[in-house]
Amino acid sequence: MTNRLIYRWSKRILSIFMIQIKSFFSILSTSIPTPLSWLILLVLNISFRLFPYVIIRSCDIVTNRTFILISLIFICLYKVYKWLNPDPKYELDFTGDIYLDDVSQLNKTRISSIFYPRTVNDIQYLIGKARSENKTISVRGQAHTMGGQTLPCRKRSSTNYVCDLKYMNQVEYDQTSQEVLVQAGTTWTNVIYKLNFYGRSPVVMQSYCTFSVAGTLSVNAHGITSDDAIYNSVISIEYIDINGKEQECSREKNQELFSLIIGGYGLFVIITRVRLMTVPNIKTTLEYIRLQ
Repeated sequence: MTNRLIYRWSKRILSIFMIQIKSFFSILSTSIPTPLSWLILLVLNISFRLFPYVIIRSCDIVTNRTFILISLIFICLYKVYKWLNPDPKYELDFTGDIYLDDVSQLNKTRISSIFYPRTVNDIQYLIGKARSENKTISVRGQAHTMGGQTLPCRKRSSTNYVCDLKYMNQVEYDQTSQEVLVQAGTTWTNVIYKLNFYGRSPVVMQSYCTFSVAGTLSVNAHGITSDDAIYNSVISIEYIDINGKEQECSREKNQELFSLIIGGYGLFVIITRVRLMTVPNIKTTLEYIRLQ
């Protein structure tokens, strides 16, 4: 056997060996609470079945059972160590400063942390964390305030948490009741697109559609399509209170809090979902008249 042929076969066997090692890593990467001795014996049993002895002198080092035994014991010990001491899921950098502003770009404020919840459980966790660490929470939807209303107090920058609801943006339409249930961070654009499939539209709409529903609710904004305020189209509000409990209010249930939430600038609870009335779409036309 020539040196070139030996080298070629050695390279091929090494590649096969590395593939096997990778497969072992993938198997061992799963977190199975097995005692170390059982895990090592299991891997060794499988390895001696998968690795036949190859009679090529230049490859004895990678097919020798002693070498395989030592290598697998080392791999098992390493994987068990990584299982007992996992790497952090996220790399956090607490050395920098976080600054937020609203759409006016005139209210730059330093904060402690910003959170982007996607579920009710995320908000409940945030409330519990803030209570245990004596932090304050400011809530915002799409940050379209002009006077810093959704920003925390600048004097307490080290204790300010900001809860940004823009990722809570699901819209559900009930064809039976003709009501729409929207999450707090949903923009009116999403609500209009969803309702348009059913030939419906919101009762009250503003001049712009980029605001969040909860943000509009928190200032009790009026509309351009009627003289009504957003209050007139709200059926019920789901929210998380200061104790982290998920509750609901309406004109019939907990009426006082219902009136405080609407126009309350997020000072009382964190809104999670809002149920709204809808009306049929109305076809409009634009007429252009040129004056002489």
